[in-house]
Order: sequence, then C-alpha cells, then structure tokens
Amino acid sequence: MSVYNSPRRAEAAAGTQQAILAAARRLFAEKGYAATTIGDIAKAARVATATIYTSVGGKQRLLEELARTSAADSTLGGFVESLRHARDPREVLRLAVAATRYSAERNADLFSIIRVNAAFDETVAAIAAESERWFRSSARKVAARLRDLGVLRGSLAEGEDTVTFFLGHDSWHRVVTDFGWSYGKAEKWFTARLAEALLSG
Repeated sequence: MSVYNSPRRAEAAAGTQQAILAAARRLFAEKGYAATTIGDIAKAARVATATIYTSVGGKQRLLEELARTSAADSTLGGFVESLRHARDPREVLRLAVAATRYSAERNADLFSIIRVNAAFDETVAAIAAESERWFRSSARKVAARLRDLGVLRGSLAEGEDTVTFFLGHDSWHRVVTDFGWSYGKAEKWFTARLAEALLSG
C-alpha cells in the first residue's frame, strides 16, 4: 500500500513546497525579507509552521530555493541549449539577450529582494554571490560560443565581462525601472551594443 501511495504522497509534498515558496516570494516582495516571519509564510501558505521547516527550511533556505528554481527554469534551459548549437553569431547574441530578458521579467521581484537585502544580511549576500557566479558562468558560455565560431573580439575573460556588464540583472533593472524603457526597447539596444562590443570584423 505504501508503494502504491508513494507517488501521490510525493505529488502532495511537492504541491505543499510550491505553495510555501510562492507565499514566501510574495511576502518577501510585499513586506520585505527582514520583516517577514516564518509564521507569516505559514499563514499565507495555509500550513503549520513546522511544515515549512520540514518541507523547505528557514528563511535563508527559502530564499536559496527560490533562487535555485529560478536558475533551473526549463525555458532558460531551452535558450541555453539553442545557444549551444547556434552557428550564426548574431543568433547567439539574440538568444543570450532573449534569455536574460525572460529571466529579468519573470524574476524582477526576486532579484529586487536579493539586491536590496544583500547589503544588510550576510546570508542574502551569500545567495547574491552564488547568483553572480552562476550568471558569470552562463556569460562565459556565450563568449565561448562566439570564440568557437571564430568571431569573438578580445579574450574569453573580456567576453565574459562584457556579457555580464550588459546583461546582468542590475543592467536590466537600470534601463527598465530607472530609465523607464520597455523590455522590447532594452532587448534591441542590448543586442546591438553586444554585437558592437563582441563581434570582430
């Protein structure tokens, strides 16, 4: 009987975890990371406080898991796979910009939570640092693909820095939130600037 029920139990547990993460994300954005308590999240997710600790963990673990799941998005994975096989340098750049636009739009609230709190909370700063390492690794893959196609201007390290500078979360936040650009305008501008900066010839 336990074997028969295990898939259903696993599905229920996954649903509970998703409800907890969704509640935490909403409250972190609305109330602030520091001001939100585990009790607040439990109430919003309609679970017992103990369930949050057994299902995911404390506030740090909740934010870590939110960051992890955003990075593991299957749509982003599709962009990366397409980029890996692209043979047109401008298509490589188009895919890189489209992928970061998708992430910037979908995760603007999460990036804001991390950015605002990293300066005041060591645990959030560690999450921000890990997010930066992951992004730079992705940026290096873009530069490496251009190098492999024989069109990268400058070194691989310079290419990684350039992609990170133009397409990092702070850059999207700056042009969209501070400058008031649409995501479409920003996407076209970033693509053009990257082509100028990265493509030789």
